[in-house]
Amino acid sequence: MKLTVLGGGGVRSAFLAKSLAYNAHRIGLQEVVFLDSSEENLKIFGEIARYVFSQIRPDIHFSLTTDAVSALTNANYVITTLRVGGDESRVHDERIALNHNTLGQETTGAGGFAMAMRSIPAILNYCRLIEEHAAPDAILFNFTNPSGLVTEAIIKSGFKRRVYGICDAPSELIRELPAILNCDESDLSVECYGLNHFSWFTHFTVKGKDVTDRLINNPDLYSKTAMQYFSPELVQLCDKQLLNEYLYYYYYREVALKAIQDAPETRGEMIARINHEMRDELRSINVKENPKAAFDIWMKHYLRRENSYMQNESQQEKFNTRTPLTLQQFIEEPDSGGYAGVALDILEAVNSTTTKRIVVSLQNNGTLDFLRPDDVIEISCDLSKEGLKPVTPVHVPDAQKNMLSSVKEYERLAVAAILQKDKSLAVRALMAHPLIGSWSLADKLVNEYLTAAHINDWK
Repeated sequence: MKLTVLGGGGVRSAFLAKSLAYNAHRIGLQEVVFLDSSEENLKIFGEIARYVFSQIRPDIHFSLTTDAVSALTNANYVITTLRVGGDESRVHDERIALNHNTLGQETTGAGGFAMAMRSIPAILNYCRLIEEHAAPDAILFNFTNPSGLVTEAIIKSGFKRRVYGICDAPSELIRELPAILNCDESDLSVECYGLNHFSWFTHFTVKGKDVTDRLINNPDLYSKTAMQYFSPELVQLCDKQLLNEYLYYYYYREVALKAIQDAPETRGEMIARINHEMRDELRSINVKENPKAAFDIWMKHYLRRENSYMQNESQQEKFNTRTPLTLQQFIEEPDSGGYAGVALDILEAVNSTTTKRIVVSLQNNGTLDFLRPDDVIEISCDLSKEGLKPVTPVHVPDAQKNMLSSVKEYERLAVAAILQKDKSLAVRALMAHPLIGSWSLADKLVNEYLTAAHINDWK
């Protein structure tokens, strides 16, 4: 079996390589290819990933390439993790929105639309190559952000292979809950529903017994999990449902906006600065010949990124800041799975005799009856050898239905606008977005994002 990663020269590639190496036996992997359009990224981050992978599974052929056709030829599985436009585009996306006094967060805010304008055409080009060169039964796992929009665009473009949107945010929160409830992870059952980066968690049971009140009344929930950004009062108002961390930008909109505006730099500017400093230091050595030294540099800067996550927006320190690891410690540390774990769970299920619950983005097909059947949603699925069975949530409050319907309307229009290259649809999309909701603002944003992306062929 051959697995290809599109965007394999990204900063997080070492984590993906580690996860794939530790779980390769689950799906019979024989070949792994990390593809990236940037040769420099492959020489730096790709080489670190190669070393990590080869230390764990030296028996599996691992390669780096900028040749998309060779990378995708006979591929059985494809994972996309692209950042089209790089850090510079993210900086522009956020600043354009902030200049108009609105959130430009790169997936949830107006910046998410700008990112989708770049991501979707790039992904669809790869999709054509997948259909031409990959194995006939190839499966595509999309982690390219904004993941929900990109996944919906892939499906609605007529792509003929199976495709799933994957994200690690829901799984990470769910993995934090057993420690709060003092139970085994296998005994906890949770329902997640909504859209990517716009979801809620409900119906918490341990061995079939409802533990919702015990969970939401535990102070540790609000200090030792991603729920640290939300108040207990808000959870009560949400009918005792937990929230995806990205909902912070909706429920604390003016707080987040002011904090970002008052900060000395945006998140995108911070990431760009850290990445620039990381690259400068890594350029001073030969990564292939000195992987341990390269890893130490990478780890130092990577933790600067991760440990500062959402600090500007929430004015809070992360509860689970990480300390540096040596290369050997990193390799030996238990694998947390991440988004690769979700993909591997799906692939392994066909040979499994057990059922596992995961969160994945796929077509609605009636699971949430207040949305359209062809809408892509993010939903808990019970995974077995019979495939993926979406779990219809026990209860979706009217407030959540209304919010989901509004954001889904934005997503539908955004996908249509990008697929049809239609400026008027793009304006309608941002008008529907709850964080924008204004024709005059939407019109300005669309014009400025098209100009910044050098897009001039929209009607």
